[in-house]
Amino acid sequence: MNILLKCVKQSGYSLRHPSGVIAQQLDGGAPRMRRIARNNWRTVNVSWTVRASGYQYLCAFHEVWCENPSQPFYANLIVDGPEYKAYTCHFVPDSFGLDSKEGPIFNVSAQFIVKPIVDRDLNQVIVEAGNEGVDINDILNPLDHLVNVALPNALRNIK
Repeated sequence: MNILLKCVKQSGYSLRHPSGVIAQQLDGGAPRMRRIARNNWRTVNVSWTVRASGYQYLCAFHEVWCENPSQPFYANLIVDGPEYKAYTCHFVPDSFGLDSKEGPIFNVSAQFIVKPIVDRDLNQVIVEAGNEGVDINDILNPLDHLVNVALPNALRNIK
């Protein structure tokens, strides 16, 4: 499987998380909601700002994918959490293109269809911690507490 080496601009992509939930309106009350699908692939809008060699690479990568569009590729994206992960992707047909060229700079965009990486157990822990009023940053970033609270307190006690 090919790996897309050009990172997407941090401010250069957006996505919506499909829920897989449908709502049926009922007379005189809240709608009935039910799940019809799990792990729906996401459509991600991506863009790059590159020089000529980067543009050539992106065009070549897209052309190679077009020769065998059923073959997915990997791209490092932030989709189902705050960190970059290697996601399995496809280009949305006819979405790749050059948006503008300003001097030596090329602005390129595309849409990817991305397979989600969902950790249901972690999601449940995060939600339960929030329900108990725990700051999620304390769970996911214990180094912050160690450096900014525990270490200064320990150093004060050294004589």
